[in-house]
Amino acid sequence: MPCREHVTQLRQRELQFRDRNVDVAIITFDADVMATSYIRQTGLRWPLLIDSEHRTYDAYGMGRGSWWSILGPASIWNYLKLILRGRRVHKPGSDYRQLGGDVLIDPNGIVRFYFASDSPHDRPDTAEIFARVDAVENG
Repeated sequence: MPCREHVTQLRQRELQFRDRNVDVAIITFDADVMATSYIRQTGLRWPLLIDSEHRTYDAYGMGRGSWWSILGPASIWNYLKLILRGRRVHKPGSDYRQLGGDVLIDPNGIVRFYFASDSPHDRPDTAEIFARVDAVENG
């Protein structure tokens, strides 16, 4: 699922994050109008951090997708499934080859969960993220 869909899924579990005292921040590389549009489209209430130079992406090894992974049949199929479910496909950001990911960092600064996407539709399941949060909480 594209980034906006993933953020929407995470937002649907916003109360569960809050109940577990997990702070969430979203990082994007687009500023100004694109960032404002992203906030509106996702209903985002978490901080949106702007990384125009992609330093955070680079630091966590979140690379750029190949043209095949971005525009190939698997990607088209996944977008088609979203459209058939009534979801709207939004204009991509300024760098549509930049892939994302999820990183869970504990209060001591230790990375407890790391997921770097292989394609725009490669995202971790939210249940997997919460399982890791629970594992950190329970020691």
